[in-house]
Amino acid sequence: MTLRVFLQSPLLPDMVVFTIDANATAADLKEKCLAQLPEPARSASLEVSDEFEADAERDADEVEAGGEDSSRAAEPKSRRVHIGRCKRVKVTVRYAGRTVEREFRPAATIKRVTAWAIRKLHISPGDAHELVLQVAGSDLQPSSDKHVGLFVDDHCRAVFDLVRGYTVNGNSTPPAGKIALMSHVESAPFLSGVDSSKWSLHAIEWPVILINVMGPGGAAFTLRLNCDGYPQQAPSGAFWDLPKNTWLPGVQWPRSHGRGGQALRSDWREGTALYIPCDRESISGHDQWQQLHPAWLWSPTVGIVRYLDVVWHLMNGSYSASLAA
Repeated sequence: MTLRVFLQSPLLPDMVVFTIDANATAADLKEKCLAQLPEPARSASLEVSDEFEADAERDADEVEAGGEDSSRAAEPKSRRVHIGRCKRVKVTVRYAGRTVEREFRPAATIKRVTAWAIRKLHISPGDAHELVLQVAGSDLQPSSDKHVGLFVDDHCRAVFDLVRGYTVNGNSTPPAGKIALMSHVESAPFLSGVDSSKWSLHAIEWPVILINVMGPGGAAFTLRLNCDGYPQQAPSGAFWDLPKNTWLPGVQWPRSHGRGGQALRSDWREGTALYIPCDRESISGHDQWQQLHPAWLWSPTVGIVRYLDVVWHLMNGSYSASLAA
């Protein structure tokens, strides 16, 4: 039996995915993690941290409050780990003139650190739901599944401010489209896709969303979608090269095993839009798609999951229908 491993590291431009034997030792896991890093960054001194163990490390007030459920499934299908310089991270969270500090393992999630800070600062539930962690001295608000070890300084410290989410130029009211998008990425259909290892959220930089979509063998491809006008308007975008911050060259695009591979043509719109009915740049001029592919059309109520579901099935050869030019 093999397990899928999701690896995060400050030495990588993004999360990577690989497989390992379920009975692999800690040394085996470390060896596999090191192999994912650029060769100059590989070092036996690097530390591997497991997300489950980090999130199960509860202090006294968490135990009393119930904390998060730290039980592991009887037969886990995946592991989420971190590799980096730090064995422990000294986390500081600042809010309204107050400061709390605690050490976490590097694989502790931002979600967990946020919950701890809100609890330690005795913030009411009514206020807490609007608050997110923001990396001190920046406008970066990491997504909840990121590891705290990604944000350390040279001394294994991470400093965050607890702020209202989506703050733009002092205005804490996010655009309506962003509110709708956030509700869709927190919905059961989207989270079901995450749990099934179909896709994962990388970042939202409104109006752009970056999502990793899994292809055959666990290879991840990042979609960059412009969601301006969401959800009434469909998104538009294509595959993105994260390290180079540009569109992914066509020769590196995923290839479908079915007839639907025409949809993954990289010559369409110079590789900046996917040739599918739920892409707003592509539906124009293809009126026949309305009758030929009604299940692929954009739906404001289904939202971003419609786009991701079509792309995932095309990448993994599940759709056999071809798209007429």
